[in-house]
Amino acid sequence: MDLEGLDRGTSPFITLDACDGDLVRSLIPALEAAAEGDNGPWAQVLGEHPSMVERLHGQGIENPTDRSSISWDDPTLLFTASIVLTTEGKALPLGDGKARERIGRFPFGDGSPITYMIEYMRPNSQRAALTQRIDMEQIQDLLHRLNHALSDQHLGHTRYNNGKAGLDIRGYLTAEEVRTLRLGLAGRGWSVTADEPIDGGMRDASKNLIAVLRAAERRDVGVFLRSHS
Repeated sequence: MDLEGLDRGTSPFITLDACDGDLVRSLIPALEAAAEGDNGPWAQVLGEHPSMVERLHGQGIENPTDRSSISWDDPTLLFTASIVLTTEGKALPLGDGKARERIGRFPFGDGSPITYMIEYMRPNSQRAALTQRIDMEQIQDLLHRLNHALSDQHLGHTRYNNGKAGLDIRGYLTAEEVRTLRLGLAGRGWSVTADEPIDGGMRDASKNLIAVLRAAERRDVGVFLRSHS
């Protein structure tokens, strides 16, 4: 996989990539421990995931179980180890090109439609919300995880936001969380605030996000959210 080939434009672009979210969840504390000089958790995760060892070997890493011997930064290593690939070794696309483009070029604020959705979402009427298994609080929590779980404001540093080739991983969801968020967005537990600045913006953002989440759900994969310029 060629990280130099990651798509980068002249303005910030948001991409949702298929990943093994459960593996990401295991790797993050392992990488944190390795940064503090404890290689044990990293070696343990690799011992539990031989396919990851094989992938890193294929990328020219001679001793994958020793984090200190790998020159890559944490976002590059996290992305390379857990991204889901096609049989041709390319990143697995999620949803159609139109949905991906509309998510990537959202014309507001920081360019993330997820940020827009978080800001201009409100609970639906109590009566409608009572019929929903997934309420707005759960939906917002998952949107925050997707948009910010690996950002510096949550971790207190920029470890996952300044990687090779401008790799900026903001957040992720596991496959189970993808399904929960897709069901929540498709339900009636939320609505739109009266001061939404873009006419139809929430409708457009949610429709395209649901399309990508549905594609991830069909593949039983998690998703990364990354930003690049």
